[in-house]
Amino acid sequence: MKKVLALIAFVLITVHSFAQKTVDKGIQATIIRFFDGMSNLDDKAIRSTVTADFTLLEGGLVWNADTLINHLLPLRKMNVKRLNKFEFLTTEQNKEVAWISYFNTADFLINDKQRSIRWLESAVLINKNGIWKIQLLHSTVVKQ
Repeated sequence: MKKVLALIAFVLITVHSFAQKTVDKGIQATIIRFFDGMSNLDDKAIRSTVTADFTLLEGGLVWNADTLINHLLPLRKMNVKRLNKFEFLTTEQNKEVAWISYFNTADFLINDKQRSIRWLESAVLINKNGIWKIQLLHSTVVKQ
């Protein structure tokens, strides 16, 4: 009887442990889609990945989606290409809320001049109706 109870306890602990570590792949995909939208200067793509009350904290400034999109507008007149690379550090989920940290390296080609910027970023995402959206994004430049 003790062996059966020990086996049941082991199975329950193991299943519970695996269940806690399961993280929705849509969380990282949402971050990638957000930056793809920025790379393509696509307002609709950016807005589709953020909540209505989205906040971006970058360089001591507080922006919303409109501020970000307005900041990107001048780039439409330039020949800009941006390629993002991500190194995800943590992705955690508790029901309908997730938080993520990662390095984001963007390689730019602006009017035939190359530039690379690396940020350490973290974000809080909310899942509404099965769709992950970024509510808060914090970004710090670590290398230019």
